[in-house]
Amino acid sequence: MKKVYVLLAEGFEILEAMAPIDIMRRAGIKVVTLSINKTLEVNSAQGVMVKADELFKDYKDASGIFLPGGYSGYENLFKSDEAMELTKYYLENNKLVAAICGAPSSLGRRRMIDNRNITLHFGCYDLVKDFCNIIKKPIVLDGNLLTASGSGYSQELGFEILKYLTPDKIDEVKKGMTLK
Repeated sequence: MKKVYVLLAEGFEILEAMAPIDIMRRAGIKVVTLSINKTLEVNSAQGVMVKADELFKDYKDASGIFLPGGYSGYENLFKSDEAMELTKYYLENNKLVAAICGAPSSLGRRRMIDNRNITLHFGCYDLVKDFCNIIKKPIVLDGNLLTASGSGYSQELGFEILKYLTPDKIDEVKKGMTLK
């Protein structure tokens, strides 16, 4: 069974986290949300309190890791040495790293994705323009790095994660969601 860790930081964008989580779980992927706070409770940018599955640990056993954006979520991810080190491990070990909205800027500013093709929220372009190749598309896949430009593409990102990890489940999930 495929497994993905989702890093939840204070101020994460609720739609960017929950839409891909829902789609992955519908496909049978084990999704474990990890709070990078000192408690399981993580407040979203929209003021919705979410209880993570577990507190952050240095888990390296999954098929991938997912970083939702949202302000101030992506800034809190950027500030977390532990979260960034774990993400770096996934990048370097050819495991899926998915990031949306401002979250790719956290990786770029940590110089983990130099010269990689990414997309991200237009408000974050200046943060990484000197380190990354910004592609102005909704979704960009560069090797094991999958990025999305913003919350409007949250559902599409979920399906791109499926395409990467469990392509055989896409039609079944879309049918169940009445998308097919």
